[in-house]
Amino acid sequence: MVTFIEILDGPNEGSRFKVEDGITLGRSKADIIIKDPKVSGTHAQISIDGKGQFVLMDLDSSNGIHISGRRVKKVALLPGVIFEVGRTQFKVISVEEEIAIDFSRLVTWRNILKDKLSEVTPPEPSEQSLVLQRFSPALKLTFTQGIQTDEEIILGYGPRKAGSESLDIELHDEDAPKEAFELHPGPGMVELKIKAPGRVTLNNKSVDAEMLKDGDLISFGNTLIKVTYL
Repeated sequence: MVTFIEILDGPNEGSRFKVEDGITLGRSKADIIIKDPKVSGTHAQISIDGKGQFVLMDLDSSNGIHISGRRVKKVALLPGVIFEVGRTQFKVISVEEEIAIDFSRLVTWRNILKDKLSEVTPPEPSEQSLVLQRFSPALKLTFTQGIQTDEEIILGYGPRKAGSESLDIELHDEDAPKEAFELHPGPGMVELKIKAPGRVTLNNKSVDAEMLKDGDLISFGNTLIKVTYL
């Protein structure tokens, strides 16, 4: 048997998504994209509990997960269970594997990114290759003001790039620079490198680069982003 979650009510009603360990749900930076304004950027994640059962865990989202109107921290993804993420209602279903192949429609952020990258001609290999490093501790960006308010992005590795045309961290503010800032791993902290000095500020100050502290505020246009270490 293969387990799916199906949208009963909300954006993309009728869509079904295969349940897999590690899959995230959210409005922007997630595997399963839910275009619901009450859903956080990365809202919840599917994992396997100690009994080998799939569960959906709330990632400290603003509006949480609800069952029968009651907010819960996690949901056991058993056949027939109905739950809500934001204002979107889901139902858990299980089908035979042969049938699952016919209607599986997993629309993920990774697939969208893959499609966009397939249209780009790759550059010639350079002598210096990009090495991804872990953010230790991990970093959470919370949009507290602006068009992306309540969106949360959890970052576990870097470097990362943010901007209005970024395929990594996309900024929707109409005044956001094409290349706004970068986040680089540092010793026990994350370094902020501002690519548009004057248009992007840290704690209302114009800087070129600085190690981020818990509670720092990155701002541009009408947008305010709070930094939190996890």
